[in-house]
This record gives sequence, C-alpha cells and structure tokens, in this order.
Amino acid sequence: MQRIVALMAGLFLLAGCGSDEAPVAGSAGAPSTAAQAQNQDQGQAQGQEHNDVDVMFLQMAVPHHRQGLELARLAKERAVRPDVKTLAAAIESTQQSEVDSMTKWLADWGKPETAPDAQLHAAHGGDHSTKPEFIAEVAGKTGAEFERDFLNLMIAHQHNAVEIAKLEREGGLHPPSKELAERIFQSRTAQISQMLGFLG
Repeated sequence: MQRIVALMAGLFLLAGCGSDEAPVAGSAGAPSTAAQAQNQDQGQAQGQEHNDVDVMFLQMAVPHHRQGLELARLAKERAVRPDVKTLAAAIESTQQSEVDSMTKWLADWGKPETAPDAQLHAAHGGDHSTKPEFIAEVAGKTGAEFERDFLNLMIAHQHNAVEIAKLEREGGLHPPSKELAERIFQSRTAQISQMLGFLG
C-alpha cells in the first residue's frame, strides 16, 4: 500500500502543467483562441461538425475509459464493502455506454480509436493514461488491501478523466462530444468525492 500511495503522490505532484481549477494528476492544455477559431472554420468549411480537438478528446478518452472498465470490473468482484461494489458497477455501466458513443463518432468521421502516443503527447502536453503496471499491482491484491488500493488508483484515474474532459469543454466543436465532456467532468468529480469518503 505504501508503494501505491507513493506512486499516486508522484502523479499528483509531477504530472501535467496544472490549471486554474482544483489540482489534478496531469493537465490537458487548452488550445489558444486563434487555434479554436481556426479549427471551427476548418470544420465548417468541410461541412463537418467537429474539429481536431474533438478527435483528440475521443482518441484520448476511449483507451482511458477502457482502463477504467478494467479497474471497475475487478472491484465488482473483489471489493469488500457493498457501496464500493455498487460504485464499481455504476462506473462500468456508464463508461461502457460512453465508449460505445465515442467509438461510433470516430468511426463516422473515419478516424482510428486511438492516435500514436507521440501525437497525443505533443498535442496536450502529457500522458493521461493509468500505467498498466499500476493496474496489475492492484489486481494482485485481495480483500481490504485491494479495496483501499483500488480506490486510490481509481481516484487518480478519474482525476485524469476530468482533465481530458476540460480539453474538450474548452476547445471542442462537436455538440455531442462537448455534452459528453461536461457529463464526464461532473460525474467523475462526484465519484472522486465519493471515493475519498470511502477512504475516510
């Protein structure tokens, strides 16, 4: 557990470039006003209701959501408290539905579900995914130890979901993607508060 706490502390202290909202692990930098206007003009000129920020948001969010699904499915089976299992089931249901919507939009636009890591990192200034070895470490735990480490890791994971959502809220054009980003921002913020309560 000490290792997990240290890893999470490292994420919060070292990742990303921050914002004017609550500090979180990582940060999705917003495009400039001029860049937003250019993206909107390009989208409108091509008869499309999306821009590059929308594509980037979805390509970041889809793999991030799938990691959240992996964690939530573990907690459905291994968490000790019923309230934690209920939260995990709700996360799984919500995020699976969101993945279905996001992959459909990307397919409609002829875009892949993920972009090369270098491209994403250059565009938003950091990697918002959860390291697979962190998930594997939590997966190796059981009982109360699993539950505690799951909550710590999922809090950090959902902080990064909030950062990804902020990118779309600030620079996206596609109305359904922007609505989804707002829901993600609100719901993940609420989940973080709930999980912090579980940790006491």
